[in-house]
Amino acid sequence: MLVNKYNFNSLKTGYHLLILITLTTSAMALGIIPEINWQSKTINISNQAVAQTPTDEDLRKYAQAAIEIENLRKTTFSNIESIVGKSKPNQLNCYQEDSLNQLQGNARTMAVNYCEQSEAIVKKYGLTNTQFNQITQQVKQNPALKQKLQGIIGQM
Repeated sequence: MLVNKYNFNSLKTGYHLLILITLTTSAMALGIIPEINWQSKTINISNQAVAQTPTDEDLRKYAQAAIEIENLRKTTFSNIESIVGKSKPNQLNCYQEDSLNQLQGNARTMAVNYCEQSEAIVKKYGLTNTQFNQITQQVKQNPALKQKLQGIIGQM
């Protein structure tokens, strides 16, 4: 598997961003998966297969990671809510910097820590962020896969 890491701190112009988008789109068409990490401002590129049906083992790993991340999310959101009140949206997207930037001070720090810890949890269970996100999408789109995942979670 090919894995490259690129730093995009130097993307200062729209031209650079256009080149990045073009290369990313081309890479995806070739089966190469870009994974953007906004916190470290890097792009990981790997040639993993796109949208393969996850194995039972992958679903088990996914379930373990998802449960741990959900527990972390509940605690983090409760702590953020105690700082900013309930006026902020319940959604936090670690891959959209605007989602993090809407929070200030300690609340933003907690959100960034949540994103970093979530990433570490996924890796702890032997998955990449890309694999985790692909399984999430597949479970949303495939009722049989969703039912299989629920069965795995029920056995835990």
